[in-house]
Parts: sequence; structure tokens; C-alpha cells
Amino acid sequence: YESEEHFATAMADHAYDIHMRTLYGIKEALRIKKDYVTIAYMETDDHVAEFGAPQDVWIDNLEKTLDYFEEIEEYIQCQEVVELIKKLKE
Repeated sequence: YESEEHFATAMADHAYDIHMRTLYGIKEALRIKKDYVTIAYMETDDHVAEFGAPQDVWIDNLEKTLDYFEEIEEYIQCQEVVELIKKLKE
């Protein structure tokens, strides 16, 4: 990306996909007992960058995902996020 602003715009354009991948990626990582989740890949001319999250930030990421789903009124996903956060806090 040419600038932080360009990166932020691209992230906003793909916010729904990013939050869905966060939710289902963490859910799957928990199921298969992994401690890292890959959320997205970004390919450039010379390499591929991986965006992910280690287990110690999953709850923080899910809370941001919950805020996003509340904002767009996707309440089924909200419930899934809440249940997953509860499971992680056990």
C-alpha cells in the first residue's frame, strides 16, 4: 500500500470479510487446538504477507469483531462471537 490511509481504506472496504474470518478462524483454531489463527494473506510483487493472531489476543480481536457486527446489526454473528468469547474465558 502506498500509505497508511490507503491501507486503512482497503481494510474498511473488506471489514465484513475480515471480521467473518476472525470469527470462524478462531472458532476453528480452538476446535483443532491451535494457538495461532491466520486471518488473511496479502500478496505483493515480491512476497506474501500473512495477517493473523496468536491466542493471547483472540478475545480482544473478538470484542472488536463483536462491535463491528453490532454496528451493522448482524445479530446472529454477534451471538456466535459472544458464545466464543465465553468459551475462551472458561
